[in-house]
Amino acid sequence: MRIVPFLLILSGPACADTACDEMWFVRNLAFDRAGYCFGSRLGAAVFDNSDCIGTQITLAPDVREATAMIRESEAYLGCDVNTEATGLALSRMPLLRQLSDLPIPTEYDGSACLGWTGPDIPLRSGHAVDALVVGSAQAGLDIVWEYEWLENPGWEFISVYRDGEVLAMGWSNTPVDIDLCTHLAG
Repeated sequence: MRIVPFLLILSGPACADTACDEMWFVRNLAFDRAGYCFGSRLGAAVFDNSDCIGTQITLAPDVREATAMIRESEAYLGCDVNTEATGLALSRMPLLRQLSDLPIPTEYDGSACLGWTGPDIPLRSGHAVDALVVGSAQAGLDIVWEYEWLENPGWEFISVYRDGEVLAMGWSNTPVDIDLCTHLAG
């Protein structure tokens, strides 16, 4: 598998801290879904250990590849999330939790279609036509490609913003026609 390319712009140091928290969360969300029992204070606070099966779990090959990529990014940034904390100040947690197929957070900003003027684009929890619709990109909103993902032909992962606030995120198999963007960024 390969990463679907998109434009990357390096973020500042403050963004690196948020990126580290998000990388830690998404990587550990994958482990939680596989039944991992968290021993750290942060892991136990953020994830529910009531249905865990142990610390020796098996990840699907694509999930294992994605978590390895996240670990590489964490190492590159020198991430050191405080696992003795009792929570994460990560506003995207509810949006990420509703996804069945997880994207790969990075330390970079992506590219954007600012001022979408096209029809509603449904966003799904996973990259399958029968996956739950968890949001939509609507006219007047901004569509942002800020995550990486393992290639899955016909699907891309997008976030939807209004005035700098993320409203929705999910998988889309509806191509974004850049001619229907008021402006492009990235």
